[in-house]
Amino acid sequence: MQLLPALLFFLAPITLALPVDTSPIDNPLEIRQSGSITCGSTTYTSSQVTGARNSGYNYVKQGGTAGGSSYPHTYNNYEGFDFLVSGPYYEFPLLKSGAYTGGSPGPDRVIFNGNGQRAGEITHTGASGNSFVGCSGTS
Repeated sequence: MQLLPALLFFLAPITLALPVDTSPIDNPLEIRQSGSITCGSTTYTSSQVTGARNSGYNYVKQGGTAGGSSYPHTYNNYEGFDFLVSGPYYEFPLLKSGAYTGGSPGPDRVIFNGNGQRAGEITHTGASGNSFVGCSGTS
């Protein structure tokens, strides 16, 4: 019976000395944005938002735009959103019916940076003038 307390006394300092993983979450943005996103009264799935971001980022990498439009183009963040990734930022239309290929962009946008990292989603719906407000999850 005396062996057990002696063993615990010996093992306790070793256990306390073991390394503990204190690294930050690998990608807090994707965790925050893993569910659906609502812009005004329109709800998008995470897959729809990711598809729009991927499409926009592909145009940035290739140096082109969608269907002769100006998208994707630089987003200057005049509204001062608190994105979790650093810029420069680009905006690209967010549609329910697939990837934007030109024409009317609608009110909703996905924002991403020059590395293709998703920054957030914004909308003209509920904003004054040509400004934007954040969709759910974007502040």
